[in-house]
Amino acid sequence: MAGCQGGGGGVTCSFDSPAVLAASAWPKFRHDPQNTGTVTNTLVAANSGQLLWTFPPASEPPKGPFAASPVLNGVATEPASATRVYIGSTDGYFYAVQAADGTQDPTFYFVTDMPITSTALLAQRFGADALFFGGGNGDLFGVDASGNPQPTNWPMLITGFIGSSPTITTVDGSVYTASLGGFIGAVCPNGIERFALSTAGNQSSPAVDANSVLYYGGDDHVLRSIRHDGALLWSFSASAPILNAPVVAIANGSTAAIYVADNGGRIFKVNSNGQPIDGFTFSGPDGGPVGPMQSSPALAGDRLYVGSDDGNLYAVDASSGAVVWSFPTNGPIISSPAVALGAAQPVIVVGSTDGNVYFVLDTGASATAMATFAIGAPVRSSPAIGPDGTVYIGADDGRLYAIH
Repeated sequence: MAGCQGGGGGVTCSFDSPAVLAASAWPKFRHDPQNTGTVTNTLVAANSGQLLWTFPPASEPPKGPFAASPVLNGVATEPASATRVYIGSTDGYFYAVQAADGTQDPTFYFVTDMPITSTALLAQRFGADALFFGGGNGDLFGVDASGNPQPTNWPMLITGFIGSSPTITTVDGSVYTASLGGFIGAVCPNGIERFALSTAGNQSSPAVDANSVLYYGGDDHVLRSIRHDGALLWSFSASAPILNAPVVAIANGSTAAIYVADNGGRIFKVNSNGQPIDGFTFSGPDGGPVGPMQSSPALAGDRLYVGSDDGNLYAVDASSGAVVWSFPTNGPIISSPAVALGAAQPVIVVGSTDGNVYFVLDTGASATAMATFAIGAPVRSSPAIGPDGTVYIGADDGRLYAIH
């Protein structure tokens, strides 16, 4: 079904008072609407890997494991004391943490009855933080800077566990998400369903191009292109379920390519009409697919960076699909890499289920381990990079880490 839907009592979709993506250092999963996972003009220093703080501190019991990733509300012109780190936990709580010292912000409170594995979308509405994230109970929550529901009809029941991380377009302030129940949908600013498309289960977090076209992957192996009003534009079949987020390359204001990795260990490059782009063929070092990929690719210039269940971080030529180098860890990489481009060479940060966070320097033809931060528990959460180069990441030990 598609189109604006009515709620109980005749309430209908309204586009008044929309939210807009926050102009912060890291406002959503994969950083930006295109899901590049990359920040420019941000320096991750050569001596990175030093612990600043943990939340909660080691002296206190841990929270539930963190599978969601953090988002930040600070910008480069603000002091660290003005920055919050937001993250949901499998214990059902959504936390606001002060970036300056890792203490929990006492002015924010939110809890639900099911795990939160969806990374929040941080927006601005009515001049203040507005957070949108999915819950295990099938609700898409919209809350304010205190954790209270957004005005009007929030939360919105989507149906099915929502592990996908929502996004927003510039067109009208609708918030878009997907669920394991087999729906891709949009919610109007007032919390009323705008449209819902019935598909297979969806864990993939949508990417948005410069024309507000959305791209989703599905458990049915299909990458879908959807107009912002819910019209299905095209479908592209991959080789296996798509569990991660696609990434969009923009050139001269237009969509140059959409990249998507699947759980069969393959990466595909398609154009804005859903057709494969000639000249791109991805294969592993032995000529076949690599391990399954739950990690979402990052796009930085002419390179893709993606982790695999085979324990390797791969650097892939974005034009040809050739593997430039691989960097081994000792466990599957489910965490999605974040890239900082503030130095002469890219720095890639990624967690591994081997219990470490890796800082990897792309030296061109090879990779160098710049630093390794040992947590000792699997890391499925993906890093967020602050404006000063601080890395924030959650772990299965129930703690959020700030590493500099």
